[in-house]
Amino acid sequence: MPPASEAPGGSFIADDLPRAERARRLRPYFDLQLRFAAAMAAALGIPLAASVARNTDFHRRFGLGRLGGGAGGPEWQSYLAALAGLAGDAERLDWTCETFLRAADEPPDGRAAFGCFAFDPPDAGGVVRLHFRPADRRGGTGPLARDKAADRRAELGRLVGHVRQAFPAARTVRGASWLYNVEAYRRLFPPAYAASAAIVDRLERYEGGSSWGQFLDHRGAVKADLADRFVAGLVTLDPARPTLAFPLPLCRAEAPIACFAEFYGI
Repeated sequence: MPPASEAPGGSFIADDLPRAERARRLRPYFDLQLRFAAAMAAALGIPLAASVARNTDFHRRFGLGRLGGGAGGPEWQSYLAALAGLAGDAERLDWTCETFLRAADEPPDGRAAFGCFAFDPPDAGGVVRLHFRPADRRGGTGPLARDKAADRRAELGRLVGHVRQAFPAARTVRGASWLYNVEAYRRLFPPAYAASAAIVDRLERYEGGSSWGQFLDHRGAVKADLADRFVAGLVTLDPARPTLAFPLPLCRAEAPIACFAEFYGI
């Protein structure tokens, strides 16, 4: 598949925790991203700061919104300039955590939410982009727990019903996430949509939860097993196919919206 930009969403993070506790829990998460950015910088022969801008979700974590290929504002440029002046991995990680601790919360993206799901209105080709948000932590379990599956399907049904009514030109639903590797997520969708999931082996930018979210559980803590696998795999990183370095590679799925309507009985 051709290079693509990573869509936001799908990132497990308990954002209702105190900022200092979030910084503590996210420290190993930031470390993973710095390691990946350093590996990509070395493989491609580019400055570390440029790689951090392309290959981490730091801009969003610092409350600055989605960078999307831009240069960013003075806060971001100040972070990158200081980062470039640090020689050691530990110092770079400390600086990243300090910057996060001082930063504002990430602003809402403005999308209408249907429980754990949101969407982008159809593009010129009638494609609706689907996004997942881990908004349900009731009972101390994640939003994909088996006993919550009916709730997730109901949310998707409401979302699709709204899209069909508000945007008659919508023709296709498309999603991109590491979550399509997970049966608990795939079972929420029409079989044809779930079966269409295919790996996107290269992105232009890794700045969203569609890849990075796999490393965080619903409490905002790093999943040690996946983190260890990821770090070990960076030794053989292929910069032409960096998605494959992730334990759960990003996949893209799509199906006609009529398929969704039939599946959810709309």
